[in-house]
Amino acid sequence: MKHQLFTQSEFRANRWHRLMALMLWLLMAALSQPVAAQEEIDQTKLGIRGGLIFGMDASQVDGDDYAGYHKVGFNTGFYGQIPVSKMFFFSVEILYAQDGGKAPVIPGQVLRYRSQFGYAQVPILFHFQEKEAVNFGAGFLYGRLVGQRIFADEIEQPDPITCTGKPDDTSLLDPQFICTKKNDFRAVADANYLFTDNFMINVRFSYSIVPFGYYGSSNFINRGLYHNVLTFRLMYVF
Repeated sequence: MKHQLFTQSEFRANRWHRLMALMLWLLMAALSQPVAAQEEIDQTKLGIRGGLIFGMDASQVDGDDYAGYHKVGFNTGFYGQIPVSKMFFFSVEILYAQDGGKAPVIPGQVLRYRSQFGYAQVPILFHFQEKEAVNFGAGFLYGRLVGQRIFADEIEQPDPITCTGKPDDTSLLDPQFICTKKNDFRAVADANYLFTDNFMINVRFSYSIVPFGYYGSSNFINRGLYHNVLTFRLMYVF
């Protein structure tokens, strides 16, 4: 039975690896567009725009003792931008994102650990238009927890309790204690490349400003848990 569980986990991992390869292929295809197309894009001026987002998060949780961006999940939603000058604009998004952590897959063994946290997110960024087709942004992200699942040895665990605040003395926490907050706050930095008039590649990094939870066995200061996320997305803008 354990062998079957491992096979299912391996299948899911391979599926996400194929999706990541597809996104990287799209990025390489975008970067290899002809110079003529780039010159045509350079005639585009900043304006009020909206769009649709489809992509993925490669994430880890700092503090859960499992390093590496092994957890892959969806990042999808809506996009809008408003210019404030010829070189600067604000953007806002409404997203659903799946973040979390995951132990490395070891052949012949059941997956030891996997966590998934679903968030409704609102990132707000300020962008610098370095070229007409390239811009860089930085800002903040607010996320509201809408679902969570934690598995140990492929057995789903009870949902963590909700943190009502920082535990009084984190050094005295039971090693099995875990709680998560309903609200998540992160710093965000990203880069965008508009490779046609309507399609854009986005690469983003986000990190929790404050712990999104606490874990009794965490090796981080105050037993905190922090989201550490790389995001790769294809965006249709109009």
